[in-house]
Amino acid sequence: MSSLLDPPDEAQRLLLHTVWEVFAEHGKFPMTHYVDYKMREAGHDTTTVLHSFPAVGHHLRGSGYQAITWWGSGRPSPDNGPVGLTLAGLRQIDDERAAAIGNQLLTFMRALTQARQQIANHPFEMPNLTLQLRETLERAGVSTKYGHHAAVVADQEWPGLRFTYQSSSFGGFGELGHLARADFSTLDDYVAAVAAELAPTPAPTALYYAEPRALLRTLNFLDLTCEVVLQRTLVPRFPTDRVCRLALPVDDEAGFNTGVIVLAELLGSLNVPKTKSQPPFAPKRIGDWLASQLPRVDEDAVNAAVEILLHIQDLRNSSVHPKQRPELIAAHHALGLPFPIKDHAAAWDSVRAYADRALSVLQEEIQAVRATRQAEDAALGS
Repeated sequence: MSSLLDPPDEAQRLLLHTVWEVFAEHGKFPMTHYVDYKMREAGHDTTTVLHSFPAVGHHLRGSGYQAITWWGSGRPSPDNGPVGLTLAGLRQIDDERAAAIGNQLLTFMRALTQARQQIANHPFEMPNLTLQLRETLERAGVSTKYGHHAAVVADQEWPGLRFTYQSSSFGGFGELGHLARADFSTLDDYVAAVAAELAPTPAPTALYYAEPRALLRTLNFLDLTCEVVLQRTLVPRFPTDRVCRLALPVDDEAGFNTGVIVLAELLGSLNVPKTKSQPPFAPKRIGDWLASQLPRVDEDAVNAAVEILLHIQDLRNSSVHPKQRPELIAAHHALGLPFPIKDHAAAWDSVRAYADRALSVLQEEIQAVRATRQAEDAALGS
């Protein structure tokens, strides 16, 4: 698999399940020699498979964070120590016991996130933010069955937990790890947040937006092109006071949020055909629609442009329901915005510039198909 969120390949899946079956039965992770024997029996080189799992967070720990852990994971060949699973690994196991362990640790991290709010009331001294695993689960009404298993996994779940394992006290105690918040309800959300937080990303590049009316002109040009090529107007007739906001600068967060909301509403209202089973946000449908109407359209270019428009929708959702999510962080990077935003005037210019570029790509690709048709018709006529 190429990222923490992708499904494992056949060899990775075999290794995950080899470790899981021993762990589920005994509450202990198997040693490398046992895993190596099982993998070789199936025709796989264990070292190669171990190193094939993607990892993030190498800048924090040499071995990074991944679905699998093993003793000496930073070395070319694994030592004969335990081979374990993280929550990213448990996420790949289709077993109710794995789901129960994941739910226990998610419950624990949510409680730790809530406990961290005490900091707001202690400006001069750090409050005690540690919680006992067993007490926390019992207080939340969560079954403590497989609690020992949860503690063993927690001991190495450093992005979400800083945990001290204690076998004598049913697990141990801990506090939040690298993530500042870990109030997730599913393992998918948690692993996605870890991937977004720990994956190396290049510095965002803001685009310069020189002409205030450029975006409005691009929308108009796209509308005319669709009318000529596809016999369909695409851009809805929005109230003038709303549309004019796209040509106006902003100087604060409120103005930025208002502009993003107006832009996202306009994009969401594009006149793209829709069936009952299709998503309501128009840019999610425009790629398939153009491909069906223009078989020769450059789908890669269209999809890249659509991706930018979808990031604007993610940005809009955050302004209405503010909460740090992986898709919000991705949207900031894709639109050239730092996280968090400090200069809202520059941020609005960058958002408009990216929207202008994406809509221009759509117009150009539609126009290119028309030009190709005209050239072919001229060739046939001659």
